[in-house]
Amino acid sequence: MEAQIFPTQRAENLLYALFDAAGDGCHVITAGAGPFTAVVPFHNTGNRTYLGQGIEMADVVATTSLALAGEVCGVVLRTNAAEGMSRAWGWRLGGAIATPLTAGELRRAYSTDCLTGEALPLEPGLYCDDAPQLHLI
Repeated sequence: MEAQIFPTQRAENLLYALFDAAGDGCHVITAGAGPFTAVVPFHNTGNRTYLGQGIEMADVVATTSLALAGEVCGVVLRTNAAEGMSRAWGWRLGGAIATPLTAGELRRAYSTDCLTGEALPLEPGLYCDDAPQLHLI
């Protein structure tokens, strides 16, 4: 019998896996399903993760668990690099599994108008990269 993972535990596991995968630098996590979205700015230095000013981990977990309440949802990790460049990684989440998106899959998601299906240009300085495998507990 498989142990049940509660939404807050799922969110916490995901956040810690993303913090670890991100490496040093300034980052933003966007997690969402349907109408719910959680945005988490953070900065990694060495073995420390600093959340954006005024953000508490308990609030982040609660908001992220709401965003992940859908059975299938997604998350994007954006890393802000020097000189206005940003790298984006993405994952499709289903249950307790995070499936990495390829650069092409993420680019299509980022550059498709959700209402019309028309192709849109990526914002200047943003490049999509193949996401690494996340190690979720």
